Amino acid sequence: MLIPSNRIQWIPKEWHLAHEYCFFLHDEFARMLVEYEAADAPTVSFQFTSKAQAKRFGDLAKRADALTAMRELGLDSEARRTVLNQVTMAMVADCAHHIYESLRCFEKRKFIPGFNLLRKPLLDSLMYLSWMLADEDGFYSAFTAGDPTKLTQKVLGNRRKEIIASAIANTQLAGIITAEDLVSIIFDAKNDGGFYGLFQHAVHLVTVERIEIRTSPENFNFIFKNPNDDGVYEALYKQLPTVFLYLAHVILSLYERIKPPDPSAKNAFVFRTINAYRSLCYEGGPAALAEALGEALSQHVQCPRCAKPLKVTQYNAMRLLMTDSFRCTHCRYRQLFPLSWML
Repeated sequence: MLIPSNRIQWIPKEWHLAHEYCFFLHDEFARMLVEYEAADAPTVSFQFTSKAQAKRFGDLAKRADALTAMRELGLDSEARRTVLNQVTMAMVADCAHHIYESLRCFEKRKFIPGFNLLRKPLLDSLMYLSWMLADEDGFYSAFTAGDPTKLTQKVLGNRRKEIIASAIANTQLAGIITAEDLVSIIFDAKNDGGFYGLFQHAVHLVTVERIEIRTSPENFNFIFKNPNDDGVYEALYKQLPTVFLYLAHVILSLYERIKPPDPSAKNAFVFRTINAYRSLCYEGGPAALAEALGEALSQHVQCPRCAKPLKVTQYNAMRLLMTDSFRCTHCRYRQLFPLSWML
């Protein structure tokens, strides 16, 4: 579908769609990053009130930097927007790099580096991005306080659920995912099906502080793990689509604050990401989505090679949402279809 079959041959077949959906979400927010950078959207523009102010700004910027110059001239709102824009862009880029490499590791059954690479964007970056979306004033105040202890994960520890719940309220994910589920998946050492223990075992050879993830006797974490054990994929892909859906929508909402996207492009992103998630993760979701798309499209779309009407299976529904294409169930011909454009 999105990924050549030879690349995902080592992933159990039942998790192919989940892996491709996670890559689809990565590609969507990476695409937004590239487009915003190309449009120079993070750059903050403003008008000088006089030639004297312009000259003073130039002099200050030469001695220090543009941000300091803005603050010295009382352009506090412009300085604030500049800081938030630059933090957002840099953190999203860092997330995208780590996530891409981690997913590629999982394609090769390289579990330890895969979880090592996934740990930083999910345990660290996700909370800062959520904080910026949920409480921009609080984040900016802490970031510019000159005291890095105000930004530690320890400071955020007791506020994770509150911050994530508020961030969800600023997206279109209310009723789809919950803060309780996300905190449990990522941060709860007691959740046997969550990521926290996997992250810690991937990073540390020995863990003793928490009984839930304590290293077993005569062992080191993960290094004796059988690379042919498919259970790791079940633990990973049962939860990762939920986390990545949340991350992608947080990034979209933060980008909206930098510069509002085209409304149609935003609607297409929301429709495609949420409905693909429902098809993948909700009981009855695949059949419901295939039926809905089939009713809308089958009477109007046919294969250009064999003229058979489009049959929307679960596979074709996900292909339409993630790749703007479908595969004819009769002759197997792959045909592009402008679903994103229609949305």
